[in-house]
Amino acid sequence: MSKKLLSMILVLALVAGILAGCSQQTNQNTTDDSQQNTTTNDTTNDATDDTTDDTTDDTTEDTTGEEIAIALCITGTLGDKALGDTTWAGLQRIEEEYDNVTCKVFEAPEGATDWEPNLIAASNDYDLVIVCASSMGSILEKVAPQYPDVMYVSIDSPIDQPNVASCTFCCNEASFLLGCIAGLWTTRTELPGVNEEKIVGWISGMEAPINNDYYIGFCAGVEYTCPGATVLQSWTGTYSDPLMAKEMTKALISQGADCISPVLSAAAVGAHEACQEQGVYSFALDTDQDAVYPGTVITTALKDGSVVTYEYAKDFIEGNFSTEFRLLNLSMGAMDITDMAEIELALGDDFPADIKETVMEIRQQIIDGELEVPYNPVVRGEAAE
Repeated sequence: MSKKLLSMILVLALVAGILAGCSQQTNQNTTDDSQQNTTTNDTTNDATDDTTDDTTDDTTEDTTGEEIAIALCITGTLGDKALGDTTWAGLQRIEEEYDNVTCKVFEAPEGATDWEPNLIAASNDYDLVIVCASSMGSILEKVAPQYPDVMYVSIDSPIDQPNVASCTFCCNEASFLLGCIAGLWTTRTELPGVNEEKIVGWISGMEAPINNDYYIGFCAGVEYTCPGATVLQSWTGTYSDPLMAKEMTKALISQGADCISPVLSAAAVGAHEACQEQGVYSFALDTDQDAVYPGTVITTALKDGSVVTYEYAKDFIEGNFSTEFRLLNLSMGAMDITDMAEIELALGDDFPADIKETVMEIRQQIIDGELEVPYNPVVRGEAAE
């Protein structure tokens, strides 16, 4: 082999060695960079995972951003100046405070024939369904199990279902006060329209546990202040027919009743008109109507349904909904009577101030727990009628 060829082979071998060394260094650097990048990515992923977990926890705890639909089913129509109006007012307040909540009221212009279709329609499209169930209790009890993912509130008709929350107004307490007034009023023959018969009247739409609770309280109040007085009772069969209510109230008046307590929702207007035309006295319910029939309505038994719908809806929206039974009584301010200022103004010097004083004392005894008023145990879930 020539010296020239040998020299060329040695040069090529040297160059190959140098290139191999450079390549190994480059691969090592690449591996280090890759490991560094992998470490960086792992750290980033860990941070991302932590952030995702925190966000998920917040979403779970705070559900107020979700779209929520709430329905109200009433036994009559809005404008009843009764539980329909007051319960709807509570949901209107909810809509003002929560942008993600939609509320709808299902009215029953045809009365009882609308109740079940309305409840089924509400159950199909709404998350929470609040039912003025005084006369719809049996329907709700049948429908609720068919929609286990829907939550319900049953007002004035306790229902033992896992997806139904029940609450009851102590209507007996407020009605007892009306009865106490009626028992005293019917003895004051010096008042215009009061006869010597000691007869008072009570009229309602349908026999239902809460209506019977009203009646029990009213009769007990009459007996408490006027033992032996007569209470005439009448049922119209509907809450949406003021003309029928008017004619049946006139029938009570013709039998000697000079103080009448209608429990008729929207149809009560007919009863008040009959009393006004015949020159006798009446009691209103739920919303203050003393000034609507001045000189006729003695006082109103107030029943604030807006508190019920607002509180239940708020609890549902904020994830605090409970099916625990709630009792809404006089001591809580859920029910009360007005101060009789309108009838006092209308009667002037003839107003029997001593009756007002006596009844306010009785009211305080109930609030303080010194006087227990009879009630219908069914409305408190204690027994069956």
